[in-house]
Amino acid sequence: MMFVDLPDIIKRGFPILSWSKSYNVDKAVADLVAGITIGLTLIPQCIAYASLAGLAPQYGLYSSLFGGIIYVAFGSVPELNIAPTALLSLLTFSFTNDVTFGNVHAAVLLCFLSGIIELLCGGLHLGFLVDFVSTPVVAAFTSAGALTIASSQMKNLLGLKFSANSFTSVWTNVFYHITETRKWDALLGIFCCVVLLSMRKLKDFGSPPLDGPQDEKSRSSGVKKLIWFCSVARNAFVVITCAATAYLLSEHNMAPFSLTSRVPEGLPSFTVPVGEVHVGNATVTVVDMMKEVGAGIFVIPFVAILGNVAIAKAFAQGKVIDASQEMIAVGMCNLIGSFFGSYPVNASFSRAAVSNASGVKTPLAGIYTGVIVLLALTFLTPYFSYIPKPTLAAVIICAVIFMVEVPLTKMIWEINKIDLVPFFVTLICCLMLGIEIGILIGVCVDIIFVLYRTARPKILIDKVENDSGASYIKVTPTSAILFPSAEYVRERVMQSKDTQGVSCKVVVFDCQRINQIDFTAAKCLLAFISDFKKVGRELVFYRPKKSVAKIITKIAEGVVKMAETDTDLSEILKEHQQAKAPTTNVEIDIENKEKPVENPTVTNLE
Repeated sequence: MMFVDLPDIIKRGFPILSWSKSYNVDKAVADLVAGITIGLTLIPQCIAYASLAGLAPQYGLYSSLFGGIIYVAFGSVPELNIAPTALLSLLTFSFTNDVTFGNVHAAVLLCFLSGIIELLCGGLHLGFLVDFVSTPVVAAFTSAGALTIASSQMKNLLGLKFSANSFTSVWTNVFYHITETRKWDALLGIFCCVVLLSMRKLKDFGSPPLDGPQDEKSRSSGVKKLIWFCSVARNAFVVITCAATAYLLSEHNMAPFSLTSRVPEGLPSFTVPVGEVHVGNATVTVVDMMKEVGAGIFVIPFVAILGNVAIAKAFAQGKVIDASQEMIAVGMCNLIGSFFGSYPVNASFSRAAVSNASGVKTPLAGIYTGVIVLLALTFLTPYFSYIPKPTLAAVIICAVIFMVEVPLTKMIWEINKIDLVPFFVTLICCLMLGIEIGILIGVCVDIIFVLYRTARPKILIDKVENDSGASYIKVTPTSAILFPSAEYVRERVMQSKDTQGVSCKVVVFDCQRINQIDFTAAKCLLAFISDFKKVGRELVFYRPKKSVAKIITKIAEGVVKMAETDTDLSEILKEHQQAKAPTTNVEIDIENKEKPVENPTVTNLE
């Protein structure tokens, strides 16, 4: 298939134009297997996540219908599947459950606005902003989200009925209502958790369907592939089994479990997400709606972008990820999906891992996943109402508990303990104050740490003796000197015992690691020269970059000494050493007109 060479900007905006050139039958088979596998994983997940978002089950299916299809054109990472996730579902619920114009309208509006913001961020190439959020903060945010999500499902797992949103309020209500636990709901929920976790472990004993060359003589190869498939399809297996059990019991007029609400048949209708809504006799405008959802307009796209870029980088396999393009991709998925009843979506690490293990080759696998969801909406919706709520709660809990970053916390402790400060501050704030406030505080702590490290660079001060025997004090800043750190560097050097207690008369300021300097810092360095002259010392700037040397020279023209190389430094030290003793003796001879004495200072005073 021939393609016309297009400008780079179009190729970057539509990655499909690049990878489709080499698409072949082998890749198509791999994508088909991966797409079907993800579809079987996705359907029970998105039904469960819809309940987490406070929406009817069909909205989870609506939200998972177009994400994978749209990502085919705009996405660049084959493993990513754009659909509902636990964290965005929880955030959607937190921002839409109390609105006056209906949580469905609010969720769809949030999806539309999130898509707009994500597209703007991608179009303006703001992908670099993601780098300002450190790994400890992201890990704490993810862990807190997982704990909050798992906690929110305890009431469905135990069959309890109460209203609570936050981590603390959920556990408080569980404690007070524990005596109201429905026995059969609790037994079913715990049983489903055990089965799901056990089946998850089966994956270690199997092998992906396209893993390595096919060995026709090896019967164990097919068994391992079947074991692996059963493991990744565990959600579908548990949901179908429990729904079938509930259906059979209902045929005998038995209803021991709390069941999901009825799911309407058919595909979602096309609706404009930004229209006015009539509530009773009042009309709620779009502006009023935006005021009610508040900070969710910015928090949800921020989290979606953060998650998408992080997952894309994790599965990049050495390739450079264009964060701005990933913003555009997830933005288009949300924007178009909102016209078909979708609430905010992004990529999921668990689905990406399954897709990667399934041998996916291109984003085209999302088409096959979309077809599976389409078939479910067309033929299976009457049976979704038989899915027990404890089963869906178990699916959610078993999906999110592995998002708690315990291994990463141990690694942070071993590598740099100070990074545990933003981690635990973010974790505690997310759990106590809410996910959206916690991530904001975590980012603020990150910024404070960055500013502190910028304002307080490490300064190395050593006494050095060169080959010729000349000794000097060497001052080495480890980073750029800018206006927040300029005065600190000056005070740190002047007050250091290393510079006060040594008899060396030459101070060498090593500029090799200084890549940048501003006007304030340059003026401060000029004050350095004056400070050292007052105490009888000379300051030499050693190995400065051209840009740094130019600024220092302009600020301190005529009074600054620079040594660009080791030879230059040796010459300066040699000159200073030669000029030191004779100059003192001559001055004494002239003043006293006698033979120099051993203690010239005392003689002068007399």
